[in-house]
Amino acid sequence: MKGHKSWEEKLNKVQDWKVVDGNKRYPGQMLIPTPKQVDAAVCEIPLGAVSTPALIRQVLAARCGADTTCPLCVGIFLRISAEAAAERSERGSLDVTPYWRVVDGKGRHYAKWPGGREGQDAILQAELGPLTLS
Repeated sequence: MKGHKSWEEKLNKVQDWKVVDGNKRYPGQMLIPTPKQVDAAVCEIPLGAVSTPALIRQVLAARCGADTTCPLCVGIFLRISAEAAAERSERGSLDVTPYWRVVDGKGRHYAKWPGGREGQDAILQAELGPLTLS
């Protein structure tokens, strides 16, 4: 019996993105991205900023000439990106995708991602430094 693939292997799976016809809920042309495209979009979130899956989907769609990006794929690939980043971090790598900069539409971190909500909150706070009122 084969062992389970690591998150890094899932992230680096060689595949091509494609644009397909959408559906009633998402009309027009829909991008089916790759895990690496989603990971790269997360890496572009600047220090001190956060993004949401919806914004990431908009950016990816625009880059590939589509009207929208598959929300299911982006959700799955964001999790793969986060878990692969945690694997790299555990091995001591400093080249880690900043998954803690992705929050949901209500500004919350994801409970199922590495570190849970509290862990991701702590990483983001450490990255931002102490908040001061002026």
